[in-house]
Amino acid sequence: MAERKTLLFGPVKSRRLGKSLGIEMVPKKVCTMNCIYCEVGKTTDLTLERKEYYPWDLIEKSILQAKELEDTFDVFTFTGSGEPSLNIHFEKAIALAKKIIKKPVAVLTNATLLHISSVRKALAEVDIVLPSLDAGTPETFKKINKPLPQIEFKSVVENLKKLREEMKGEMWLEVLFVKRLNDSEEELKALKSVIDYIKPHKVQLNTVVRPPAFEKAQPVSFEKLEKIAEFLGEKAEIIVHKKKLDKVTKTFKNLEKEKIKEKILNYIKRRPSTVEELSSALGIEKKLIKLFLIELVSEGTVKEKIHEEKTFYLA
Repeated sequence: MAERKTLLFGPVKSRRLGKSLGIEMVPKKVCTMNCIYCEVGKTTDLTLERKEYYPWDLIEKSILQAKELEDTFDVFTFTGSGEPSLNIHFEKAIALAKKIIKKPVAVLTNATLLHISSVRKALAEVDIVLPSLDAGTPETFKKINKPLPQIEFKSVVENLKKLREEMKGEMWLEVLFVKRLNDSEEELKALKSVIDYIKPHKVQLNTVVRPPAFEKAQPVSFEKLEKIAEFLGEKAEIIVHKKKLDKVTKTFKNLEKEKIKEKILNYIKRRPSTVEELSSALGIEKKLIKLFLIELVSEGTVKEKIHEEKTFYLA
């Protein structure tokens, strides 16, 4: 593998930060969690080990390069393809960036290492900390973020609150919503309770708009995000473009529709079935089953047959 000359990437246009010049602190994909929605992909090195993922000389050189490029970006951002605070030089890098770069310094983090006082102290000096928190309960936290077993939801919340109290800059908490996982009324109430406890400066609402690490991660609609924003209060803002999200949700709906039709076909290939049997076997509402069967019949891939006053469907 060729030796890296810089850890910088960008500047990239960010809806939240304007023109952002990023610095990568760990290789792809070193992380403490394996979030189902991650656009970078599944975590290949799931770890809590802090070590020299990139050497200090390269980190220092990259920050000095960022200083020279200061006219080209709005914000210098610690981010990338994993959890940046896993690099043992993270605190030293933050200190150097804050010392020599006049533009705001931001950090994207999953907040799982905030129990380490030196990490929290370094983040307290940053202009903008953008932590993620996608759940209001330990159960949902495990389902969406798939953390290492040692990572406790309660600890993440408590240390986010500590950081909020200690920091000089601002905390913009990002919540990413996944359809049928953290968007129910019960989940939203739990989430609001946690957010009110942490008291971030902003709550930024997002959903799945790029191909996720796991197929089951599906987006919520823009209309749903609007309702959530209203429920969470004045600090909440939607950070995804409506037009882009509408296009994505339509694509996901079409994919889901095709998968259901495929399940119906596979089932009736084995045995002719009624709407009721298909609904029970596949766990899908009878109304939906009927709609898909009408489509399949019109396409000519399924036939209807009446037997003992019941309608059966055959592939």
